[in-house]
Amino acid sequence: MPRTLTPLMAALLGLAATAQAQQALPEVKIQEAASERDGAAAQGYRPSQVRQLGPLADLPLLDTPFSVNVTTSELLQNLQASKPDDAFRYNPVVQLQGPQSRFFTSVAMRGFSVGSTKRIDGVPSTTTYVNTDLEDKERIEVLTGLSGFLYGSGNVGGTINYVLKRPVYQPLARVTAGITEGSNLRVHGDFGGALDADGRLAYRLNAVAQGGDLRLDGQSLRRGLVSGALDWNLSDRLQLQFDASRSVYHMRGTEPFWDVDPGAAFPAAPDLHRAYGQPFTRTDTTQTQWGARLTWRASEALTVRTGLTQRKSDIDLIAANNLFVTGAPGRYRVQASAWDYPDVQALGGFALVDGKLQTGSLRHKLTAGWYGDHDERTPFLSSAGGWATLTSAPMDIAAPTALTAPAFSIAGPKYIAQRSRYGNWVLGDHVEFNAQWSALVGLTHASITDTSYNAAGATTARYGDSRTTPSLALLFKPREHITLYANYMESLEKGGTAPLTAGGRAVVNAGAVLPPLLSKQAELGIKAALGNMLLTGALFQIDKGLQYTDTTTNPAAPVYVQDGRQVHKGVEFTASGRALPGLTLWGGVTLLDAQVTKQTATPALQGKTPANVAEVQAKLYAEQDIAAVPGLALTGGVLYTGKQQRDALNTQQLPAYTLLDAGLRYAAKVAGKPMVWRLSVANLTDKQYWLNGTYLGRPRTVSLSAQVDL
Repeated sequence: MPRTLTPLMAALLGLAATAQAQQALPEVKIQEAASERDGAAAQGYRPSQVRQLGPLADLPLLDTPFSVNVTTSELLQNLQASKPDDAFRYNPVVQLQGPQSRFFTSVAMRGFSVGSTKRIDGVPSTTTYVNTDLEDKERIEVLTGLSGFLYGSGNVGGTINYVLKRPVYQPLARVTAGITEGSNLRVHGDFGGALDADGRLAYRLNAVAQGGDLRLDGQSLRRGLVSGALDWNLSDRLQLQFDASRSVYHMRGTEPFWDVDPGAAFPAAPDLHRAYGQPFTRTDTTQTQWGARLTWRASEALTVRTGLTQRKSDIDLIAANNLFVTGAPGRYRVQASAWDYPDVQALGGFALVDGKLQTGSLRHKLTAGWYGDHDERTPFLSSAGGWATLTSAPMDIAAPTALTAPAFSIAGPKYIAQRSRYGNWVLGDHVEFNAQWSALVGLTHASITDTSYNAAGATTARYGDSRTTPSLALLFKPREHITLYANYMESLEKGGTAPLTAGGRAVVNAGAVLPPLLSKQAELGIKAALGNMLLTGALFQIDKGLQYTDTTTNPAAPVYVQDGRQVHKGVEFTASGRALPGLTLWGGVTLLDAQVTKQTATPALQGKTPANVAEVQAKLYAEQDIAAVPGLALTGGVLYTGKQQRDALNTQQLPAYTLLDAGLRYAAKVAGKPMVWRLSVANLTDKQYWLNGTYLGRPRTVSLSAQVDL
């Protein structure tokens, strides 16, 4: 265990022992947490709280000087979300970049790729490249833009935090069964309740089994999840929380990654129902996780929070990449290889103290402490020959061919190839001047250390950097239900990792980790609870160092480099709630002006829009209750994604696309048991489209489920 994290475990054990030693505990009066009811369907999925905003913990959404978007528990249920792709489908601040059916969901926010990076219960989940289960998640909280003060070093585009379901104190036994994306069956059980009469112990258990064919030809999925959580209320002021889970994921016939040979044309989107991947491709992942947290409300003015989380993951896959070649449009060749992706073991933790005090007329809410994580991972190992293990002859996109799998054999030893440490010391003060004016002032000292090793255990590369970065936000409430804010933030970000290939060719410095970058953001925003609607808007500018694969100097030998800046300016608008009696709206618009600036090594990139960035996104999900049939609601939505540049030099452009969805939901009691039936049809018109320059879109899919509370 890293030395920095050892005191956290000591604090957990020490405070628990102190509580056990108390001879007379006050009466425990625990009520079922209202968090899962926040943003219910009856409220139009309009949240009022942010559950976990970095070191600031729970806050009213109107009191947060940041752009935060929440997908609540009931919305996840009614979208029949079994993977992040489903949850982000209508989120107007998130652009899907890579589907989980490849092996993880990759997204972009504010025009910057976030990849698979995420947080679970506020703790970094550095076990990347693996799928994310949603059935044990209560909600998804998305903060767009820089988050240096809140989350330390990290992604510039934004932060995705998956909040785990916590125990309930009333009996819960809910079973949902259905069919998704073809003939794939899914059964999910959600159980919970108090374990004793006094409500000192309560539990939550989620279990999932899923298996069968998916909508694409030759594609199937089998996965399972068991996840448990326990709350132990030692007193009204002291609570221990535990959670653990194990997840397995087996995909067959994964979707291919598309690329283009220099000089080749990128064709219009073909028939989405065909199998452009290969039947021998697969993705197999296993994840285990455990966590422990302690919250001690020492007094009305002082709270101590500490916790540890450990996650392990391993992933093996056989992947196929398709490369368009010169000649007739739509001609491509297949490259395939087997990969043993890094096994990752990550340990994260935090120790924070919250205090309240008053100096004159000023009221302060102080937060101070440390949070960070440590991970170690094995190297990328590929089959002998890498992507050259299988290279097909050119084939036509109108008639894709299934190939015979070669004898894949993984080459190279498995060993600890990299260790990374991220530490963040934070000091924040939310100071209230009066009923209308307040400010959030923060300092974060973030450090990054990366060390690489060879198979013999010798250090081959090491770099470290640390930076103290400020955060300043000013809030003004002209009315109780309206908040205006402005913020400025800086954030240290780990340098990018050079990809394995570009344009079908091996990257010269593949796997190299580049030095850290410093990014800056300025933002103006407004949040208003008007009637039964929550409306938010943000105007922002982000300045970030540019990282890209340079193919202009020598197309046959691409190199991953840092050069120039990316400046993204934009506007976000979101809306959620009951627009009219019986009518729910959830969605919004993102407008971007993203450009490359200060380019020296490759002047041709100056002023260009980064590849695979949609500068316009508009999404709207709607529900209409049918008064004539109590319990019946019509559901559906519309999604618009604007034009995207396929390459860094903007020589090829992908067209905009609009997708339509439709469905219905019916709730009633059967034999005294509450039941809900849901039907959803995605891409109703079966439109053909490119998701971006690397992945095809999804064809029309149908999901059907029935839920019963036992």
